Amino acid sequence: MLKEIWSIIRHYFRRLDKSLLLLCAAALVFGCTALYSETAAEFLTKRKFTTQVFCAGVGVCALLFLSAVSYRFLAKLWFLHLPATLGLVLLTFVGPSSIVYRPDGSDDAAWLRFGSLSLQPSELLKFSFILTFALHLSKVREDIDRPGNILLLCLHGAFPCLLIFLQGDMGSALVFFFIFVCMIFVSGISYRYVFLGLGALAVGAPVLWYSGLIPDYLKNRFLVLGDLENASLKEAYQQLVGRRILGSGRIFGKGLFSDDLAHVFALENDLILAHIGQTLGFVGCAAVILLLTAICVKILLVARASKDALGCYICTGVFAMLLFQVIINMGMVLCVLPVIGITLPFFSQGGTSLITTCLSVGLCMSVSAYNRPSRS
Repeated sequence: MLKEIWSIIRHYFRRLDKSLLLLCAAALVFGCTALYSETAAEFLTKRKFTTQVFCAGVGVCALLFLSAVSYRFLAKLWFLHLPATLGLVLLTFVGPSSIVYRPDGSDDAAWLRFGSLSLQPSELLKFSFILTFALHLSKVREDIDRPGNILLLCLHGAFPCLLIFLQGDMGSALVFFFIFVCMIFVSGISYRYVFLGLGALAVGAPVLWYSGLIPDYLKNRFLVLGDLENASLKEAYQQLVGRRILGSGRIFGKGLFSDDLAHVFALENDLILAHIGQTLGFVGCAAVILLLTAICVKILLVARASKDALGCYICTGVFAMLLFQVIINMGMVLCVLPVIGITLPFFSQGGTSLITTCLSVGLCMSVSAYNRPSRS
């Protein structure tokens, strides 16, 4: 009996993508260390830090579990996870005020609270969307250029985008859109549809801008990018101070536990890179960028090595999610992109976001494990 158990464990670790696991573990430790520095400086409460560490542990366990389960089996379970995640998102529209809430400084009531537990359902929906859309693409792969299939794929991608946009979370809606674009692009869709989509986007973007659907405060975040030095503008102040905090660390930073650390709103999530910049300097920020780049490249390599389209599509979706969030978050800190509430994967404070990131990487590790040549 013990011999059989040992054989199973050995087989599991042989198939485990250890390099991707180590990269993610390094990012999690790095992120928790940066947040502990904020806790020591009393920028972040000990309760939030403890919750983050707990979620990191849950995320690693979920990652290891998913890496042992076939991604093909997980995709077929769409009828379980999709209604659950979608139902939680819909609950934010119709749920009672005792459950649905808007955190301080947030623009939308997109969070649910069950006792002491709080979560952001749109984060969990990303996981389900990647799986279901990858399954959809793999089903129609041979006839993907048929107009009927294109229409259904676009409806599949548009539904979560519009749902989250109506929720008021433009940042997450853009993440869903970028995932959709990247996944459908690698599916081999005809370039005539690509150009048609670009044309529709060029026409639709101005219409959306002037339609009144985008709130004025959100428009101002785009408009102030050309006038950030005017600190009297409320929408510009956070980014301007964040950029100054980022540069204050110079090359090697002030140290994680310096007495000279500055604070600005959302330093623990939207502007976590600014805190890393002031504590560890350019060297620390470069380490963050290299670490996240290595994770994204590794996921692309797993996608390339996948023996079936489903695995490739799943990894592409996860890559798109991580890449878009990294680019937008860093652009926010560098004041070249507006603040739209996008977290930095593995580093920003936020339990639901962290667990979703780990779950998504776990899918990629499952693709890696189940496409490795079997050995006796």
